[in-house]
Amino acid sequence: MSTLDQRLAHGDRAKEALENEAFTSAFEAIEKEVIDQWTNSPARDAQGREKLWTYLMMLRKAKAHLTSTMETGRLARLELDYQQSLKDRAKQFLGMNSQPW
Repeated sequence: MSTLDQRLAHGDRAKEALENEAFTSAFEAIEKEVIDQWTNSPARDAQGREKLWTYLMMLRKAKAHLTSTMETGRLARLELDYQQSLKDRAKQFLGMNSQPW
């Protein structure tokens, strides 16, 4: 499998995850829970608030990584389509030039 094919496959899997209702609901529920706990935590619990903030940032980083992977896959698809169009045009050009006049 080529690098473009791998990026395309990974991008497709990331897109499936990001568009999966159960997955997005879980992400949203976890984010809401962490924000609620963070908001309602006592100011004196700096260590607990710091952990919650870290959880929230990691959750968002995971989602951002999936989004980036999905976009990389989309760009790989465009590159593969472009390469195929070049091949098709080259075949067409060579086919036109191989016919006797």
